[in-house]
Amino acid sequence: MQLTATANLPKTSYPADDAFRLLLAAVIGPPGAGKSTLVADLARIAGVPVFRLRQQVRARPELLAGLAPKPDPLGWISLEAVRRVLHAVFVNGRFAFGSRVVLLDNFPGTAAQLELLAETASRTNARVALLQLHANTPTVVTRVAERRVCLACGPDQHSPAVHADHDPERCAFCGAALVRRETDAPRLHELRLARYLANLPEITECAAEQGIPHLTVDADADLTEVCRAARRALHHLLQSADPSGSRP
Repeated sequence: MQLTATANLPKTSYPADDAFRLLLAAVIGPPGAGKSTLVADLARIAGVPVFRLRQQVRARPELLAGLAPKPDPLGWISLEAVRRVLHAVFVNGRFAFGSRVVLLDNFPGTAAQLELLAETASRTNARVALLQLHANTPTVVTRVAERRVCLACGPDQHSPAVHADHDPERCAFCGAALVRRETDAPRLHELRLARYLANLPEITECAAEQGIPHLTVDADADLTEVCRAARRALHHLLQSADPSGSRP
């Protein structure tokens, strides 16, 4: 399993003159690379919280008060809305209080969002790091075609479902029929993949300019192996951010 640092960041490091409080580990990658599966695995193993922008927007609609709806067919919210959510959650709120790590699932999606995240981190004495899943197009197309969700389980109908052992078309937890996620329709997935690939170079460039550590995990392998590599990557990022050696 390949684990690499970006070429312009040969060594993952942080300034030593600032007390470390929190690592914001942003997990990005193409749709279908396995981000949700990986984040769930890391959260379970390390016992750390997860930030999902869509969940925060749903839970706190008042943060979008006064903002005109953004006519985005792929469901993205405006940059000002992202700013408000990040400020409310990490500056004014007590999200992840007591934790050393927060996993950001599929965020940021643009360089501008990464800049906002870095700005938020600077106000709270947190560090930002990118954990990127790299997967080839055939891999993500296959995974998207095969994955299903359960509309009956939990508030987040985005996460891939676990199928029952006796029936792969049924949810292992509630027994409901599994369905394809709406955004996994072939045309929508094609658009989402194109958007990610178009934004990735600017995200990478922004990370380099901001001095944000950026590790890449090869996600073409079996997802079990991908999760193991991601655990090693998260451990590396945390150790680099916190010279004292604290773990999540």
